[in-house]
Amino acid sequence: MEKQVSALSRENHCLILQDKGKQAVLSVVKTFDLSHCLFYIPVRAYWQWSQDAEKQDITELVTVIFAYLHQVVDIPFYAESGSFMDYQYDILEQWVSETEDEGNTDEEDQAWRQQQEDTLYELRRAGGHIMPVIKNPDWLGKMESVVTGFHHRDKHEMEWELLGIEFLQLYRQYPKRSLTESVHPDLIYPDEEERISVWEYTSFYWSEKDCFQHELLEMINCSFQERPVMDEPTAVHYFDTMPDPERKDFDFEERLFDLIERLRDLLNRYDHEEHHPTV
Repeated sequence: MEKQVSALSRENHCLILQDKGKQAVLSVVKTFDLSHCLFYIPVRAYWQWSQDAEKQDITELVTVIFAYLHQVVDIPFYAESGSFMDYQYDILEQWVSETEDEGNTDEEDQAWRQQQEDTLYELRRAGGHIMPVIKNPDWLGKMESVVTGFHHRDKHEMEWELLGIEFLQLYRQYPKRSLTESVHPDLIYPDEEERISVWEYTSFYWSEKDCFQHELLEMINCSFQERPVMDEPTAVHYFDTMPDPERKDFDFEERLFDLIERLRDLLNRYDHEEHHPTV
């Protein structure tokens, strides 16, 4: 039966599990194939908008989206101590410090190192301001009023308006659903210790376009390439009851990951090195 089930799709796994009523139930566990994609959300554009009085509307819209993703979906923020992305920036900071200790006097190298130090300072400072904002439950309570109150003035703002509406619809339909609820490491390859967790392939981070973009990606790839298993969302079908014909597996996950990718692309479009007066 395992061969037959796997032949239908390589994401299918035939298992004998225990449910609420029986000690042993024949089950099919389906995995949502992420193809080792990373779902990282840059925040530098949002940080710059938050310091511009003319960008208040877009700042509030992105704030409620970030609050939903962090508080409900459970996507970690890079400034959280002990998070995967916080660890990556710690390593980069140590690397810059060690390079500085080498005492290279080349003018070009010094300028590049100064840019790296400035970037680390800014991302740390911004993270300290942003994290308590998106953790504030008041913003989650304002999500509907902020989204419905945002009205686009041009084609670019229309993309943000539509994105906000779709995030709101997802929140309304799944008001308490986190991404981690769908992930069950104990079901698929439970004996494998080296695995990529959901808190590592999803995260807020500083920028895709800063001076660390290549180093950061290389560090993450090196960390992940040694791990054969990625903890992907799963759906379990038990065969001690009749299947629900209206059930749609991974509706939440499909919509969520699509929205995260669209959010990332929009933020990257506005992410740049320009600095605004800080608050």
